[in-house]
Amino acid sequence: MAQLLPLDGVRVLDFAHMMQGPWAAEMLGDLGADVVKVEVVDSGERGRQSGTTFLNGVSAQFLAMNRNKRSLAVDLKHPAGLQVAEALIRSADVLIQNFRPGVMDRLGLGWERARELNPRLVYCTASGYGADVPDPRKPGQDLLAQARTGALWLTGTADDPPTPAGPFVADVHAATMLALGATAALAERGRTGRGRLVEVDLVGAMLHQTVQEVVSTLNSGEPPSRPSVPGSAYLEAPYGVHAVADGYVAISLTSMEALAAGLDAPQLLDRFPDKQAATTGRDELNALVGELIATRRAQDVLDALDAAGVWCAPVNDHRAMTTDPYVRWDRRRLEVTHPVAGTVELVGNPITLDGEPLPARRPAPLLGEHTAELLAELGLDADALLADGVVQTSSTEVRR
Repeated sequence: MAQLLPLDGVRVLDFAHMMQGPWAAEMLGDLGADVVKVEVVDSGERGRQSGTTFLNGVSAQFLAMNRNKRSLAVDLKHPAGLQVAEALIRSADVLIQNFRPGVMDRLGLGWERARELNPRLVYCTASGYGADVPDPRKPGQDLLAQARTGALWLTGTADDPPTPAGPFVADVHAATMLALGATAALAERGRTGRGRLVEVDLVGAMLHQTVQEVVSTLNSGEPPSRPSVPGSAYLEAPYGVHAVADGYVAISLTSMEALAAGLDAPQLLDRFPDKQAATTGRDELNALVGELIATRRAQDVLDALDAAGVWCAPVNDHRAMTTDPYVRWDRRRLEVTHPVAGTVELVGNPITLDGEPLPARRPAPLLGEHTAELLAELGLDADALLADGVVQTSSTEVRR
């Protein structure tokens, strides 16, 4: 028997592209929603052509963020295409879009029109900066959000230039907040019967993700000072990443007693008796720790630190990660079979329900793969719309 999921029976329209909006829609799909990905004919959403890795011509980035969806390819600028979109909106519970402000209004599918069609609709808008800025049409993107909010000054060492985070952290958090806002609005709709306009922007999400650093700086008047090793601008040594003979180890929170015991270096406790000393003498302490472990193997260092109660971990790459017993990749991974890309390994949703992971019910769809199926569900004539070029099926998909 198929697992009953919390959002079974909820229809989500994914008008979004690239990362923030599609990933939010995928999260809702993982939780059981019927996600309909509404794409332009011929090219589909921009994520299909994005990234540097392609599997048999299919973007790995697109595969990662578009499982558990059905694709309908339609020309929204054609009057009949607009009618298709309106029929979809009448049938939907949630709509997600991340076009620049004003685009959906020009298409005739903005918030005001959508709630006329469906007063119960939860309408979710993702953007770079929100609407109340000098020019809401200015391009917004993950790196730019990190740059504008001060986040680039939190990563790297004292000698590094402002450094972006490796993952697209603004997009990731914004997508999560958008999915959270959508589910909260659905819960409220259960009481009121009315939909909501839910808005999340990259800058707001980035500020929310750096909340402790922003609050600390603005209320103390002290700007962050990055350490001499990659770590945190707001924590004492030896917090950070340290080089060893065969790689790197990460050392997190610890007492000085535990650190001195783990490194068999009682002199550290004489020089740095408490947290305050480890903070004011951060660079000196980092240098001493580096000298003590530079010629030792990572596993030997980790074993000694762990035995002393120091919080620590190996610094894995994405291959080593799969064999780390604390990552448990076997429980995190999903495997799907895509009709073009073949067998694909995906990262599963971190939520479990009653001990069970959320399933991958569908791989990322081909462009227009479910067009005919969805039009039939809406009671529309697929053959006529296909003949007029208003919609597209996967049989006419343009491949890279």
